[in-house]
Amino acid sequence: MPPKPCHVHREPSHDRRAVLERLRARLARLEALERGGGATMALGLPGIDGTLSGGGLARGCLHELCGASAAHGVALGAALGFAAALLGRLMADGGHAVWIGPRDELFGPGLAELGLAPERLIVVRARPRDARLWALEEALRSPGLAAALAEVDQLSLTQSRRLQLAAEAKGVTALLLRPLQASATPSAAATRWQIAAAPSDKAGGPRRTSGLPRWRISLVRCRGGRTGSWRISWHEDGWHEDGRYGDGWHEVPDSLALAAEPGDRSAAAPRPARPRRA
Repeated sequence: MPPKPCHVHREPSHDRRAVLERLRARLARLEALERGGGATMALGLPGIDGTLSGGGLARGCLHELCGASAAHGVALGAALGFAAALLGRLMADGGHAVWIGPRDELFGPGLAELGLAPERLIVVRARPRDARLWALEEALRSPGLAAALAEVDQLSLTQSRRLQLAAEAKGVTALLLRPLQASATPSAAATRWQIAAAPSDKAGGPRRTSGLPRWRISLVRCRGGRTGSWRISWHEDGWHEDGRYGDGWHEVPDSLALAAEPGDRSAAAPRPARPRRA
């Protein structure tokens, strides 16, 4: 009777142990994110921060900002302004950011008005979509950056997972500026927002004629959090004597327009009496 084969226990190789350690580390980061234990950035909007997991926007993750379609006038107009303000908030503690898009240039004074320092922004022009995705993934591998943004229309689930992994690896926050129709496609992003313009406040100060920027933002996907919709405005202290404008987000309560109260009828001239029929 032939002897039973014996099973020899082999220790995992160094490469296999390294792979297992990386997988364990990634699982720990994902579990921390689900519990809200990862690094977050408060937006300064209590209603929105209370909705997000961990009390703020998760750093070192992928987030999608979906705005109006580029086929209707200025490409992603409202979402572009919101993205600039969000990018400026991510850079508030220092560091630089990268903006990757097909446009030739960005308007520096407009970015500064939304709290984004143009001198700390690196603008990369890349017209092909694949080139923009490649540039974003490379930027996310640079630990010296606070955030990286790319304007991308179409994106596969596999590509979004690659970007999420790259953002996790170095802790650089990734922002994708996408058309509104992208909201219906699957993605590995931690949050997905829909951005639309809201009627502006005309009380923008003596030097402002277009009013304060306002947005209607909807959080339609949030890993570990909830969804919701808000109106927000970008202002804080108003105009300063030196011409600067205080920056900051504020939630705008939804108001219901009511009919004006009637005036003092006693002071009005009496109506002429109708002639009586014979």
